[in-house]
Amino acid sequence: MMYIYVSGERVPFWKRVYGVIWGSPARTLEYIVQKPDFLGAGALILGANLAMTMIQLPKIKEFTYWTLQNMPAEVRYSAENMDVVVNVAAFSALAASAALPPALWVVTAALLKLFNVFTGERARFKSLFAVTVFANLPVVLDSMIKTVLVLATPARNITKITISPALFLPPQDLVPGKMYVFLSHFDPIIVWSLVLTALGGSRAMNVPFWKTFIYVTGLWLLYVAGMTAISGMGGV
Repeated sequence: MMYIYVSGERVPFWKRVYGVIWGSPARTLEYIVQKPDFLGAGALILGANLAMTMIQLPKIKEFTYWTLQNMPAEVRYSAENMDVVVNVAAFSALAASAALPPALWVVTAALLKLFNVFTGERARFKSLFAVTVFANLPVVLDSMIKTVLVLATPARNITKITISPALFLPPQDLVPGKMYVFLSHFDPIIVWSLVLTALGGSRAMNVPFWKTFIYVTGLWLLYVAGMTAISGMGGV
């Protein structure tokens, strides 16, 4: 196991990335808490997100066309309006790839700070924010895997791509069932990111890992339950 932190030593960016993902997450996150430089990690994640989305754009446009063409006749768009909707969908995908990660980091860091009000030593918001950014690094791998799957899948099926246990359910309709929605959140790489968030939070606040893990996991399960509850009423 790589020893990542020596007091007073500046750890190169690539070592911090490697340390969080594989080398020595606990020690690396402890270093990040003390030196919360998150710009490099944030740029890496956003750049990878944008690149993967751009690669997927032809499939996203094809899926949007397919969806519009298969709508009921009474609500079907004209060819000109279809082009507008397809371009809006493509732009929305690009905008989301750039805007959603920072929004997620801010919300996660704020929720960790809320937990910090009631437990542990006071941690700087900047340190908690840096932890959430670095803990999000595995999602780059998730995005790369799913991009490969998108390219290999017929456009009409791209919304059903998952590496979660939902993969083992029967084929879904255009609107998936609640069980599918529920299981689709248990993507192992997302769970990996949650564990890193809890680990980094525990280092920042100097509280036992299990307390932070219960808090982070509890909030995530509430989110999963909410998304499942508002999902469509397709089959199981």
